[in-house]
Amino acid sequence: VLLTAIRDFRDNFAAELWIAMGQGGIASVFSTSELPVMIVALTALGALTLIRDNMRALLAMHGIILIGALLLGLSTLAFQHGWLAPFSYMILTGAGLYLAYTPFNAMLFDRMIAALGHVGNAGFLIYIADSSGYVGSVALLLYRSLAAPSMDWLSFYISCAYLTAIAVAGLTVCSAA
Repeated sequence: VLLTAIRDFRDNFAAELWIAMGQGGIASVFSTSELPVMIVALTALGALTLIRDNMRALLAMHGIILIGALLLGLSTLAFQHGWLAPFSYMILTGAGLYLAYTPFNAMLFDRMIAALGHVGNAGFLIYIADSSGYVGSVALLLYRSLAAPSMDWLSFYISCAYLTAIAVAGLTVCSAA
């Protein structure tokens, strides 16, 4: 839910985030910053297809989700301390979000069912995860509009990034265990 909500927020309000970071009005920034994100996410998920053992693949996905959460949180920390430029920050948070988010909508549930040895279909689980995520996305937008309307876009995104990174990292470790 958290990953879908913040990923959706980042994607839908990228223009506002770029403006807040002083990069507004540069149309090429969208494709230039998202191309590396796509390459990282596709490479990581593509590499998972090389793992034949379902339990190992499931644990590897947990590792990728954890890396994504850490990348989201640590890049936000680095950006706030001035160690990252806005362009690098958006690439790293995008890569972190998609590394953590994509397995839930691609192959995590398939490998989980296969690793457990039960006959089943991952479609229902994917649907539940996706629909719950978009409920979270709507809740995040309602919160932003009603409870924090004066908070600027970037500060709101940074707060959400920290919350998501901590919660996802903790829950992923619990799930893997």
